[in-house]
This record gives sequence, structure tokens and C-alpha cells, in this order.
Amino acid sequence: MTEITFAALLFSMVGVLYIGLGIPLLQGRIPPNRFYGSRTKKTLSDERIWYAVNRVTGRDLIIGGVAVVITSVGIHFFGQSLDPHHATTILLTVLVVSVIVMVINSLLAQRTM
Repeated sequence: MTEITFAALLFSMVGVLYIGLGIPLLQGRIPPNRFYGSRTKKTLSDERIWYAVNRVTGRDLIIGGVAVVITSVGIHFFGQSLDPHHATTILLTVLVVSVIVMVINSLLAQRTM
């Protein structure tokens, strides 16, 4: 297994994990808690805010997970000629950007409540 294949597989698993974590949040199945979801003073103070903000968080986790999986598959099939460090940098950038977007969107959703 090449380094690029390993990185693509590893990041694909992270993307699938993001999707798996995002679905229950998007569906509103996770009650307020201190371990899972967008946990701030404001979201923990009101169930209505919790569910609204965590639907946004769940949606963004799913979108980010899909983006990571698509990028991983693309790197695996089309990026074998890349330097392994460049491939990993691309994958990590997609992952980090998706987390940043998720945090910003969650805070914006919370701010409107």
C-alpha cells in the first residue's frame, strides 16, 4: 500500500466518521449534553437553541465529511503521482477548512437565536 493510498483511506474513514456524527445532530436526535454537539453556554441553556444550532452543525459535519471522502477518492485515483506530503496537505486542508466552516456556521446560527 502506497503512502498516498494509506492517507486516502485514513481520511476517507475520518470523512465517514464525520458523516456518522452529523446525521443524528441533523435529525435532532441528540439531546443537550456535555460531550457531543455544539456545546456552549447558550446552546446548553435552552433546548430550542441546542436543537437549532446542532442541526446546522450536523449539516456541516455531513457536508464536510462528504468533501473529505470525495477528496480522498480523488487523491487515490488521480493523485498517485503527487508527493505524499502534498497529498496529505490537500486532504488535511479540506478537513481543517470544513471544521472552520462548521464552527463559523454554528456560531452564526447561535448568534441569531
